Amino acid sequence: MVDVYTIGRRDARVALNEGGTPLVEPASVVLDMLCAAMHALTDGRPADRVVCEHLVRGLRADAGVTLALDPDGSVHVVCCYPETAQVFAIAEELAERILYAGEEQATVEHLDDLGHVASISIRPGDPDEPGRPGPGRVLAYVRSRAFAPGEKELLERAHQALVAFWPHSARTVRAHQAQDWVRTTVEDSHMTDRELQVLALLAEGLLATSIASRLRLSPRTVHKHLGNIYRKLGVHDRLVAVSLARLHGLVDAYPSSPTTPGRE
Repeated sequence: MVDVYTIGRRDARVALNEGGTPLVEPASVVLDMLCAAMHALTDGRPADRVVCEHLVRGLRADAGVTLALDPDGSVHVVCCYPETAQVFAIAEELAERILYAGEEQATVEHLDDLGHVASISIRPGDPDEPGRPGPGRVLAYVRSRAFAPGEKELLERAHQALVAFWPHSARTVRAHQAQDWVRTTVEDSHMTDRELQVLALLAEGLLATSIASRLRLSPRTVHKHLGNIYRKLGVHDRLVAVSLARLHGLVDAYPSSPTTPGRE
């Protein structure tokens, strides 16, 4: 549970014990990490690098690596911090070792050729296929000295928070990817002004005959425009075409008045 007095904090403070050794405040570090991750998602950026950087600092690690776990079992590097050739080499080695042990967990171990490694495994179920694992992550943090008890507590708290946060992050990233695909598809479609007028009226729920009447065109011409719209958007029915138009804001950008100049 997050300590009440840390809820309003945006900076991850590191206190000192009597011997002068830094002591991390797990709740503060995790809260700061989640706030930064949410800001990244709001801006349309993946949260992986933000989480990696915050935990490298919180754990006082020498390097941080985030690996993607694909549903087919493959593993690849998502990001590293800091972004140096040495850390990328560590990332490739960790990817080959496949640290993921088959369940969501936080672990600390010592590897002879790397040093002390703290890792978090996140593997939610596939929302489209219950019973099967969905895409996940392994977050690994490496340093030469052993992790202190307070840092192990931070690792466990971060693990609990990220297990809850990851499905939301994945959905948000997929939504942004879909919007980017829509934007690219529409921008590359090179539709004429008249086709965009027809699409706007289609989004209003009008049938081809009503669109023809509104634009003072023949039904045959409207069907020709509809065929061009579907082909350029790579879809096969009006519902998908309208969904694309609404996602991209096309239905508001182009007036449907028959007096608007258009290119047939």
